[in-house]
Amino acid sequence: MDTVGFLVTGHVPAFEGMPHYNTDGDGGAHLYLPWWLWDHHDKLGFPRGYHSELGGGYPMPQVGTFHQAASRYGFGLDSKKKIRAEYGCTVSFSGRGEMIPNEHSYCEIDPNVVDKWGIPVLRFHFKRSDHEWKLARHMERTYTDIIETMGGRVLPLSPTAREASGMTIPGTLKHEVGTTRMGNEARSSVVNSFCQTHEVPNLFVCDGGPLVSSPDKNPTHTINALSWRASDYMAEEMRKGAI
Repeated sequence: MDTVGFLVTGHVPAFEGMPHYNTDGDGGAHLYLPWWLWDHHDKLGFPRGYHSELGGGYPMPQVGTFHQAASRYGFGLDSKKKIRAEYGCTVSFSGRGEMIPNEHSYCEIDPNVVDKWGIPVLRFHFKRSDHEWKLARHMERTYTDIIETMGGRVLPLSPTAREASGMTIPGTLKHEVGTTRMGNEARSSVVNSFCQTHEVPNLFVCDGGPLVSSPDKNPTHTINALSWRASDYMAEEMRKGAI
């Protein structure tokens, strides 16, 4: 499973004329808005939710900063004036939503393909459900409303993003989890609550595999906590001679 992402960027004329200053610095930090409609799911039409990451400012221009500049600004002195006026006047809202497990997303042993050592490889199946599409549309409407309420206008999506209706292509957010889901029964899960496989007692899966859904938060801390818990359990089982 993969986190659902959606990006909306808008130009806000009210920001024009503000003093320019360099906002480059240590990367990785951003404003973060947690999910605020956790008690309104009976009206939303989809379970769980998403968080929002806000962007903007005056970073160093890069390749693509003024995308489609010729069609938007023209050429010559007039284009330079427009680019300078609009530089730093955009705001972006990037949504990160939870994907709900579905029967169409799973992996299996490929019956035909093997690696260079002759070992069969995994074959992955993936499909978004109606939950994710509704969640992404909610992101789009929410961010559009915010930008337009600010007096701005939403900038068009790139052709690639437009083809995917703005939703991120599976795997691009790099927070994939699942495939060895945690549960109480071997019939419906791979590992128990200690990340120990049901069928092989001395095999533990301590990564993102045991997570049963892909939350909108980064899963690293949860993975660390489950690994620590599994390690304590494993040490005690070894002490008793159970494994």
